[in-house]
Amino acid sequence: MNQNNIIEFIFNEKLERENQNFYFKYVWKKNFRELKKAIIYAIIFLTIGFLPLQNFDKSAFPYIFKYFGFLYIGYIFLLIYQYFTFKKRFQIEVDKIIKKYKQKNESHFIILNSEYIEFKNPFTTIMSVWENTSYIILDDYILISPINNLYYITHKSEITIDQFKIIIDYLQKYSNLKK
Repeated sequence: MNQNNIIEFIFNEKLERENQNFYFKYVWKKNFRELKKAIIYAIIFLTIGFLPLQNFDKSAFPYIFKYFGFLYIGYIFLLIYQYFTFKKRFQIEVDKIIKKYKQKNESHFIILNSEYIEFKNPFTTIMSVWENTSYIILDDYILISPINNLYYITHKSEITIDQFKIIIDYLQKYSNLKK
């Protein structure tokens, strides 16, 4: 017989915004690594391309390095543009979601048992078997992924310490840790 552990989350606008902002930063952290690489490559290629070396200056190599350097500069501007447009759209979507939740003013639930994990909120119910579920623990956050690229974000302060430990125990026992 499967015992269900039901964990209730009371909607809190401030915590929801913090969770969503944390997720935004988590996702864009990878892109900032790409931005750093692009800046380094642009500097290297442009430096080599504009070096006034005697025989190197008369060949096609400086033009190739300059070309790639300017391509990386374009890539840098593209990444920066994507960041700001995505951030603006993300905030608009978060505001819409929070407005909908505030109107409903209902609790959210995570239902845990040995066969599956279920997420219930006023608008959707997502159930996933443990084999398809993965999780990431970052600081005091747990990111649970019942479906690829869909995350349920929980912070330690949203629930009691015992409930937080129950979630972690179930995840460690039945789910896959993502790196």
